[in-house]
Amino acid sequence: MPGKANSLDEIANDLALWLDQTSTEIALAFAPNRAPFSANITEEQKLEYYKNKFFNPDGTPNPQGREQELQRMGISGFTQVYKALIKRFPELRVPTPEPIEVPEQWPQPGPVPPGGPPAPPGAPPGLPGGLPPGSGGGAPPSPGPPMPAGPPAVGIPPRAPMLPPRR
Repeated sequence: MPGKANSLDEIANDLALWLDQTSTEIALAFAPNRAPFSANITEEQKLEYYKNKFFNPDGTPNPQGREQELQRMGISGFTQVYKALIKRFPELRVPTPEPIEVPEQWPQPGPVPPGGPPAPPGAPPGLPGGLPPGSGGGAPPSPGPPMPAGPPAVGIPPRAPMLPPRR
């Protein structure tokens, strides 16, 4: 564009230069290690924030805060934050139950008084303690009818073997 210089060309060049420089400065301001519009806080401050969201001041779980954060962060983010909290504040960990102690010798029933064991509470008077008459006591159940020996009856196919034969 040879010819006479126009004052509007100078303004356009200045405006283009200003836009280019300003956009570069803004991009560099956000680039160094943080997201745009994020707060510049320490790791300890983050943990304190999430501690107040996940737990009540007395240390009990805060179900509403946990649900909000779970919806916001997803399961993996929630898990990562929870583990970091427990690592930093071990007093918030769920208490481990005491181990169950098994006695070396199990208790044995005491001697049975004459006349059988005592009647259970609320039993009608006059009945001896223990099992009612004719109940059969602790006898094993009677076996069923004997199975026929020999070939199966006509019309009943033989049962297939349960396991394939060994080779």
